[in-house]
Amino acid sequence: MSISVRHSFSFILLFISFLLSGQNNNDANYIYYLQKTALEIKIDGVAEESDWSKAQEVKDFILNAPVDNAAPKQITRVRMLCDDNNLYLLAVCYDDADYIIQTLKRDGFGNSDEFAVLIDPVGKKANGFGFGVNALGAQTEVILSPGNADGSWDNRWYSAVTRHSDQWVVEMKIPLKSIRFNENNTKWRVNFMRRDQGNNEMSVWAAVPRQFDAADIGYFGTLEWPASPEKHGGNVSVIPYTTLRIDKTDEGTESKIQAGGDAKIALTPALNLDLTTFSDFSQVEVDVQVTNLTRFNIFFPERRQFFIENNDIFNDFGQGADQVFYSRRIGLNDSGQPTPILYGARLTGNISEKTRIGVFNMQTQDKNGNGANNFSAAAFQQRVWSRSTIRGIFLNRQGWSDGKIDKNDFGRNAGGDFKFITNDGKFQSTIGYIHSYKDAEFNRNNGQLYGGIAYNGQNLRGFIDVQHVGKNYYSDIGFNSRIENYDSENNTVVRIGYSSLSSMLEFYQYPKSSRNVNYHRSGIENFVYVNDDGMGLNEWYTRLRHFVFFKNTSAIRFRVNNNFVQLIFPFMITSPALPRGDYNMTEFNIQYDSDNRKAWVYDIFGVYGQFYNGIKHTYRAGITYRAQPWGNFRLGVEHNDLRFPSPFENRKITLGTVRAEINFSTSIFWTTFLQYNTQADNFNINSRIQYRFAPMSDIFLVYTDNYGIENIFYNKSRFVALKLNYWLTL
Repeated sequence: MSISVRHSFSFILLFISFLLSGQNNNDANYIYYLQKTALEIKIDGVAEESDWSKAQEVKDFILNAPVDNAAPKQITRVRMLCDDNNLYLLAVCYDDADYIIQTLKRDGFGNSDEFAVLIDPVGKKANGFGFGVNALGAQTEVILSPGNADGSWDNRWYSAVTRHSDQWVVEMKIPLKSIRFNENNTKWRVNFMRRDQGNNEMSVWAAVPRQFDAADIGYFGTLEWPASPEKHGGNVSVIPYTTLRIDKTDEGTESKIQAGGDAKIALTPALNLDLTTFSDFSQVEVDVQVTNLTRFNIFFPERRQFFIENNDIFNDFGQGADQVFYSRRIGLNDSGQPTPILYGARLTGNISEKTRIGVFNMQTQDKNGNGANNFSAAAFQQRVWSRSTIRGIFLNRQGWSDGKIDKNDFGRNAGGDFKFITNDGKFQSTIGYIHSYKDAEFNRNNGQLYGGIAYNGQNLRGFIDVQHVGKNYYSDIGFNSRIENYDSENNTVVRIGYSSLSSMLEFYQYPKSSRNVNYHRSGIENFVYVNDDGMGLNEWYTRLRHFVFFKNTSAIRFRVNNNFVQLIFPFMITSPALPRGDYNMTEFNIQYDSDNRKAWVYDIFGVYGQFYNGIKHTYRAGITYRAQPWGNFRLGVEHNDLRFPSPFENRKITLGTVRAEINFSTSIFWTTFLQYNTQADNFNINSRIQYRFAPMSDIFLVYTDNYGIENIFYNKSRFVALKLNYWLTL
């Protein structure tokens, strides 16, 4: 080995050691020693059992926001106990009786007076669980992964809250059957968080720097068990359902009764098998409609429960919106209409302390424009060092015809990436590659190569990401909106590969003497896209921005955006279509959000600027009335006025929404959602009543109607569904 090579190698090792040295010591500095109880803990919010006084108490919380180096205004005291089957928690949250409660609805965590416990049962900063309540007892549970908290997950646990003149008291019981953990492990990880909405403060037990979310899994303390919890046999849950559904379309009216169900089987305490047959998602709320002024498709989030738990194993391969796995490709067509799922099986969890896996297989029927397909996936995560991971994924969509495999109808992806994260989470970098298999002749330009580096400091934050996607890259179970370009002249889709460079640099200023301002946020973003085959620069988007966040939770935002676009094909945003050519556009916008603690909350947003060869005026406003704690009522409108020179027609696009949420209790909810969208020529009504009559067991009554707007509200489709599901633990 030459001297220069040795020096280079030594420098690389030294650099990696420097990065790894950045760390937090929460595991050692914050330790909660669990004590076992032989008493029956009654979950009533009273805490009269004598063993509570013997449990270790923690009370020295520290702020995470708006600052991270001070004590909160209100005191929080927490104790925990355990027995052979459950974790117990007692939290006393000191406050006056003027609580702020935004909703009684389940999974409404976010803007009320709230408390949560966050648990990492494996102890490797890879995934965990959060359980929270607000001051009136509304529950929320989430799945935690690095940088994400998914509130779509549901499971069985128990809580009670009592309120007093100077405090509110929380008791929780979390069955060990409801979480996944490794046997023979006495060291879990834990944190406690408290939202004091009246003072606009977020506090935690184990310190989390303010540039990170309070639920960041990398900053938990240690939860020390007196002995490792044992595996629980018979951890099987069955969730049967029955649905009566009436559908009305142009083709007529169809009534049907359908039965099916799900099952959850814990093969080990950390490895779970999910089964489903004749899946029904009629209770899932409709997608929120948006105005689309771009040339590409819009990404919609997953809402279906079956796909949520441990879904991070399959997610985030790729960059930005270019995701290798997109679960909405399964059981939904391109317009969001359901395609029947005959059966499915999914195995997810830990097979060791540092290794997680995910495998699934699902079969759909031929309906609503989607042929019958079989979807399969396999993924793994291997933890290296403290927080870094090596990941791999394989995806396969296999078409079926006449009950047989169609050998010429398939789409496959395989690849992986390496995600490096320093112990303190400030530095992150990624490099990955995904290969696409669609047809034997596509042996070139069928890969997605991506990488990037990011820094997340208190005052300075930024990232640089690069990516190349070949024109023959397909993602049949993924999402990539940009590779397919619509040629309106020939009414065809042209695939064009591209390279992208994305960057962001932001500066946060925290004024120490201001009575009104929490912090200022200033930054610049750049997104550059260069097409393959010598086409050159296709788009360059630059944004300058300055935001001011106030101590009363209000905020004001200023932005200046410049967008250069080379139209390869005519753009049918108006008539006639905008011609090919180069367009350079600049726009200005301002946004104000009022104090969200008030009964009346409003937001306004305005844009003025160039739009291709014309001018764009955008106005958006919303007002919400909160009848604490039982009701939320919101009216919102967005109007885009696009003005073009002759001979192009001007366009006016309006999107209006009305949402009413009435909570009769913490178990009975009624939500009605109206959407008026002139761009989609659709007026939608979605009304849903949910009664949670037992833990994780519900009755839903759902009504959805869609009308065309242009022809004086003609009915396009309608359905009414009555669904009953029951969670049975064996």
